[in-house]
Amino acid sequence: MIYESSSGEYYSGLDIWMRFESGLWTPHDWDDETGQEWVRADDGTVITLTPITEAELPDGISVTEIDDVEAAEDH
Repeated sequence: MIYESSSGEYYSGLDIWMRFESGLWTPHDWDDETGQEWVRADDGTVITLTPITEAELPDGISVTEIDDVEAAEDH
């Protein structure tokens, strides 16, 4: 699953999970019907994540899964 964030970035499910595991993000709320999730970043910002398909990605945008937490921190 790919998610479009309210900040205009795109994340894979693994990217999101790794941010949770590292403490960069904390789950905040979710909507079972739409699949939308809200997460709190370590700076207190709340980010909305909306699930999309790969076909919905804008031209020229691709999502690659990160290999480790350091890559997530540099994002």
